[in-house]
Order: sequence, then C-alpha cells, then structure tokens
Amino acid sequence: MPLKKSRLKVVALDFDGTLVESNHIKDQAFETIFSDWPEYCDAMMKWHRAHNTIDRREKFRYFVEEFLNLPDRDDLIVELTNRFGMLTRQAIIDCPLVKGAQDFLEYIHGRVAAYLISATPLSDLKEIVKKRGLNSYFKDIYGAPINKLKIIKKIMMAENVSTDEILFIGDSPEDQQVAGSLGIPFVGRQSDRYLNEGKNQIFPEFKQIKKHTIDYYGLL
Repeated sequence: MPLKKSRLKVVALDFDGTLVESNHIKDQAFETIFSDWPEYCDAMMKWHRAHNTIDRREKFRYFVEEFLNLPDRDDLIVELTNRFGMLTRQAIIDCPLVKGAQDFLEYIHGRVAAYLISATPLSDLKEIVKKRGLNSYFKDIYGAPINKLKIIKKIMMAENVSTDEILFIGDSPEDQQVAGSLGIPFVGRQSDRYLNEGKNQIFPEFKQIKKHTIDYYGLL
C-alpha cells in the first residue's frame, strides 16, 4: 500500500547496471585481464560476480594477494587497475542508458534530492557522469573507495530524512542488502545480477520504476 503522511524526499541511485548498461563492459574487462592467468580466471570471475560492491582496486588486490600469492605488489595492483580503466572508461561513456533512465532523472529533478552512489572510483565516475551530461541531476556523487551503507546513512543525516522518506534504486544483491540493513525502501532494476524477487519490487526498465514511484509515493 502507498505510504501515508510521508513524502519521498531523497532518491539514491547506483550507476552500473542501474542507470547505464555497463555491467557487461566491466565483466569483459575483468575477464580479459584475468585471462592472462588462465588457471585462475574462472574462479576469480566467480568471486568478482559475487562481490559487486567491491571496487576494482580491491578486487585486484584480492587477486594478487590471495590467488597469485604475491604480497607487497602494489605496483602490479596499480598496473591492473589502470589497465581496467583504459578498457572500460570510454566504453561506459558511450554505452546506452537503461531504457527510461533519462526520463526518470528529469522527472525527479527538482522534486527530490538525487544522489549517485557507485563502486566506480570517484574520479572516473565524475568524468563519466560529466561526459554523459548527467551532472545536473545529482545533488552529490559518491564513488570508490566507498561503503554504501555508511554513505546512505550520511545522506539521511544531511537531509534529515526518516527511513520512509528515502528510496534506494540498485541492481545488485548487495544494494538490496544495504537497503534491508537500513530499513529503507528499495526498488530493483533487473540487470544481469541476481535480486531476491520476494523482497522488493523489481523492474526491467525505468518506465515501470517511474510509475511505481508515482503510484507508491504520490510523487506528482
């Protein structure tokens, strides 16, 4: 049932797989890099997909230290991280928005405070968002290194909102878990990541997310 006595004031959004169709770009880049060590590629790709919110540098740190058993190789971690950025940055600038995402951002702009929260390194994220012309839609942008739970708590305190006045939209089970831990509403964008369909509303496109937001929150 729609919420009563409360009006949506904040929308927090994930980026990859939520606003832009970029999950496959990053997956392919990880696979390309890990393929230099074919004996570990499948296991590392499985680990990567199970840890969506861990940023690239920490994934490469885990790979170098745990799989390759090479401690104190920050140089290799930096090399792999930089290579990943070279493989993905322009492709993510150029890739399609999720269908209906632009219309949704335009609709909520001026109605609520919108925040972007992503495991993409902050400098890369800001560059991508700027080149895609999306800057004006967000009150603030948060990128890696990041803890999404702590960031959303910070946003809630700054905006002075209760748990029923903020909505989190994401595409990963970790996003879903963050919302559950905070007791805030969550709407899933169905990408190629697994979401628990029994817990929250999940939609393939933003046309449905927009309609749900209007119907549920009365956001006119």
